[in-house]
Amino acid sequence: MEIERRILKATWEHNGNLEPLYEVEDKGDEILVTFDLPRVRKENITIQTTEDTVEVTAKMSNAVCWEHWGVLQKKITFQAFRKHIKLPEPIEPERAEASFKSGILRITLPKVRKKVSIKVG
Repeated sequence: MEIERRILKATWEHNGNLEPLYEVEDKGDEILVTFDLPRVRKENITIQTTEDTVEVTAKMSNAVCWEHWGVLQKKITFQAFRKHIKLPEPIEPERAEASFKSGILRITLPKVRKKVSIKVG
């Protein structure tokens, strides 16, 4: 019974943000992160990156409301998507690029590549 209470709590306690569906792909020299952001306009997307993380916040054009009927009756409203991802490898944030089309956000994050000169002796 305790596990059921924790699942219900995790599902219904929120701060107005919904976690979007996303995928992280290693493309060799870059990491591609794709987000599914329905009900979002391009101008309402904020992307923050560091060398090892990416965070996306996207305000919805209209809120989504869900109701739960069962032992406890609850109603919950989400107004934005928000996700913070730890990246598998360091990236160069200043070279990152993003595109948004038909509710799909694609962020291209070039990996850090260090060249080292080797002296031949």
